[in-house]
Amino acid sequence: MSTAAPLPTYPDTPRRTTLGVPLPVVVPKWPFLICDALLIALAVWIGLQIKAPLQFWEAACILVATLCGAAFAIAPFYMEYRAEARMVEIAQLTTVAREIDQMSAVAAQITAATSHWSNAQTAAQDTATAAQSIADQIAAESKSFQEFMSAANSAKLQALALETDKLRRAEEAWVHALVSELDLVYRLRVSAVLAGKNPFLQITADFQAQCRDVARRVGLVPFEADAGEAFDAALHQLSDGTSAAATARITETQLPGVRLQGRLVRKALVAVAPSA
Repeated sequence: MSTAAPLPTYPDTPRRTTLGVPLPVVVPKWPFLICDALLIALAVWIGLQIKAPLQFWEAACILVATLCGAAFAIAPFYMEYRAEARMVEIAQLTTVAREIDQMSAVAAQITAATSHWSNAQTAAQDTATAAQSIADQIAAESKSFQEFMSAANSAKLQALALETDKLRRAEEAWVHALVSELDLVYRLRVSAVLAGKNPFLQITADFQAQCRDVARRVGLVPFEADAGEAFDAALHQLSDGTSAAATARITETQLPGVRLQGRLVRKALVAVAPSA
């Protein structure tokens, strides 16, 4: 089963993940490890060649060879660290620059929105002022219209009151005239009854019935009290204007009472039997 060969890596080529974080930088370590092995071998060889007693320069050579080998062993890891630190710094600076650009765009949008809001506020104030002016004009027109209607209604009410008063007076006049005519007809019929002439009595009775029928068409209805009926002060009155006793009985009707469209216009003028 074949294995895909790893992609070559270079220290000076920045690599980033999909999230914007740089990938680790791989430095070839085998040259440094070879140098490290050679220097360690050199230090060992020098140590094997030394004869007692140990000289200072011999110890110094062994120490230098060992330190150089250690430095070669550490060097690739230090280089990777420095490269990755540099790449992280560059990535952070790039992110900061991008965020600054975004903040600049946001600041521009905020400035534009502030300008639009200022324009909208100015337009709203102008609209409110215009609406207030229109409302004041409407209120003034409404007040003027109400005053005009009040004056017109007052004039109309005065005219109606005057017309109503005229009609009431005319109604009272023709009611009084019609009642007087009915009274004359009633007295004529009573006179015929007292005269005892049957033909004339029938003629007057028919004439009275026809006159009452004509009066009834305009709502004027006469009524009489029956003989023996109890006296009712709400419907009956005496000729002298006095009040009869509660137990008084009516003997005759001298003039009939009159109702106009259900409203009592005149009480019936009656005579009552003298109290025992």
